[in-house]
Amino acid sequence: MAKFRFALQRVLDRRLDEEEVRRRALARIESHRRGLEDSLRTRQTEISAGREAWRGGLVGEIDPAALRHHAAAGVGLMRKAQRTVLELASLEKGLAKARAELVEAARARRALELLREQRLAAHRALESRRERDQLDELALAGVRRQEAERAAAGDTP
Repeated sequence: MAKFRFALQRVLDRRLDEEEVRRRALARIESHRRGLEDSLRTRQTEISAGREAWRGGLVGEIDPAALRHHAAAGVGLMRKAQRTVLELASLEKGLAKARAELVEAARARRALELLREQRLAAHRALESRRERDQLDELALAGVRRQEAERAAAGDTP
């Protein structure tokens, strides 16, 4: 039986590699997004803790310098949180693009895999037909040999 060789195997391998590159790029972006989300949660916790500390400082005698310090720290944390939100928003566009590229790479790979499967099925059908033809030829040769033996046996009394 002849071995099946897909003529476009190198192209398929290249598309598999390209899909893996796209998958890794998407994973890096998603990892960065998770890091930003964690950072944002941390900032929100720090802001809440700062507000609680600020409220605690309003009891009894009020120190204006400490109040200014808490307010400035709160504003700084708010700015950092806003920058993180903006970075997350811009990252979402890149994430959508990376997902679309991965889907396209997977689609291109799958198209070649389907072509490979079709050609493999055609190869198997051809090999099966050849094997069947060889078996038929062997059977026909056996029948001819038996007829020749009968004819030879019938000629001699």
